[in-house]
Parts: sequence; C-alpha cells; structure tokens
Amino acid sequence: WLKRNQFARTSSRKSSLPLETQSKPDLLHCGFMLFFLLATLNACLASGMTHSMMHWFTAADLEAQAIPKEGLEGEPLDQRMYFVDYMPEYNFIPCACAKCGTTAMLNFVYSRVFGQDWPYDITLSHRDIHNIFSRWWERNGTAQFELVWDKERQAELMQSAFSLAIIRDPVTRLISSFKSKIQCRTGPGSGDPGRATFVKQLLELAGHESNATCLDLNSFAEALHDVHLQRKSNLLNDHFLPQNLGCFYSYPPEKWSKVVEINRPDTFAVLAGALRSPDSTPPESRHSSGKVLLTGKALRLLQKITRQEYAMLEGYLEKTELAPGMWI
Repeated sequence: WLKRNQFARTSSRKSSLPLETQSKPDLLHCGFMLFFLLATLNACLASGMTHSMMHWFTAADLEAQAIPKEGLEGEPLDQRMYFVDYMPEYNFIPCACAKCGTTAMLNFVYSRVFGQDWPYDITLSHRDIHNIFSRWWERNGTAQFELVWDKERQAELMQSAFSLAIIRDPVTRLISSFKSKIQCRTGPGSGDPGRATFVKQLLELAGHESNATCLDLNSFAEALHDVHLQRKSNLLNDHFLPQNLGCFYSYPPEKWSKVVEINRPDTFAVLAGALRSPDSTPPESRHSSGKVLLTGKALRLLQKITRQEYAMLEGYLEKTELAPGMWI
C-alpha cells in the first residue's frame, strides 16, 4: 500500500481507471500502518528521547558551531539548535537534565497545574509524563508548555520570566543513569526495557565493536570517556549528555533566576512559588534501585569527563564525597 500510494503521489501519469475502481487502502492496511507508527513512537520513547526538559534537534542545513577548545575542555556542538520550554500562564521557564529529577519536577508541576497527580501509568510510554507537548498536558484545550526556538525571544524571556534550572552532582548523575539504563541486572526493577538500545547507541558512538546488551560500570565509564575524547559528547543520549550542553548551553548558570539541586529541601518551595501554589510538598521520590560498587578506574574516568561540569556548577552544588570502594 505504501509503494502504491508513494508512486501515485510522485508519478506524473494519471490512472486511466475510474475513480471507484482505483486501489484504496483497506482496514487491514490502515491497521498495519497504525501499528507501525505506534511501535515507532514507543521505540523513540523507550530510547529516552523525551526524558528531559531540554530539546536538541538536529538541523543538517545549519552551519556547524563549535567551541574552539582542546581536548575534554571543548566539545563540538555541530548542527544543533537549542529549544527551551516556556509556561506562558505562569511566565515560567523550567529546565532539568535527564536524571536530574525531571520526573519528580513534572509530577509536581502537573499536580499544581491540574489539581491532581499524573493520572496515567507512568510506565506507559505513549502517556509518558515527560511528553509535555502531548494532549495529556492540555487544559481546556490549551497546551501548558510552549516550545521557544527563536533566539531573540529566548533572550527576552530569560530577562522577563522566572527561570529555574535543576542540576545534580555530575558523577552521581552518570552513575544513576548507568544503573537505570545500562547496568546488567535481572528480576523486578531490573532497569529500562530499552537497555539494549541505550547500550548499542553508546558503544557505536564510542567506536567500540561489541554485541553487548548491558555493561559493567568500568565498561560504561570507558565508553563515555572515549566518546568525550572523540569530541562527540554533544551526540550522547540525554541521560549521559553533559549539563553544560543542556540547560546551560545558551545561558550559563548566572543567567538563570535560580539554580538548585533536586535533593535540596527548598527546591519544591521554589517550584511552588513559580506556579503560585501554597503547597510545596514534594512528590513521592523514585530512585534507581540497587547500588553499585564504585571502582577506582570508573571514578577516575567519570571525574575526568565531568571536569567542565564541575567548574561550571561550582558554588551551586553541595559537596558530594565519592571514593573507590563505596557502594552508591
């Protein structure tokens, strides 16, 4: 059916058959197409495309942008456009990286805007709470979030709106992402169902030839390190993308109204204030299950590739003590 209709759209010849006898898609074909589209959407969601409050869209027609620094201190940002999320009703710009507490933040925002908790099973990818431009986030037919891509308007909003960036200790965040998306585990709560896809994408980006569907912490750190060495960190999945290439790509921390860690006691009070809500009670927390042994090699590599993040976030992060042999 696809081939027939694609040909019909592109061919300059007109069918000589009467309209009523020309080929039409039947219910079976339509059902197949619907299944295909839903499966594709589910695969995209499973790969973590929506699990952040920042948006990177590849644009092949844009000239490459780059930060002309050497080694791990400069990462190429080629052919990418930066978008921000804006809540017009509240004049509010929230931003958080994947594994920085986006689920907790969005649960909180939804409950204050709609007066109830997220009503859908959070494991259903087609009703993922992170899909903030879906109809599930509309109230009385009005979308709660606006995607702002125009740089001039972004600059205006960053001056006039209340902007909040939620951050996390860089190494702790990467380990959390590892446990959630990469680690070899079995049984209940054994990780993301798209784990094999996460692993495949990471290994391919690092240039590692492997059929592995999960990794240990050392292998994960080695792969991330090789991605950074090749100056490809901007191509990482949101869960592993450096924070300096996310919320702070266009605007450094000092340009935001507030920068807070998700685990700070005042974070949800700040959110409540932005949403004009008297209730700052945080939502029920969701943590990656289990702990992993932090090896000296993994810690050394992870600290090396996050130096730029730590330098940028100095003064905004509470000190986190990490040492080889710790279970984290």
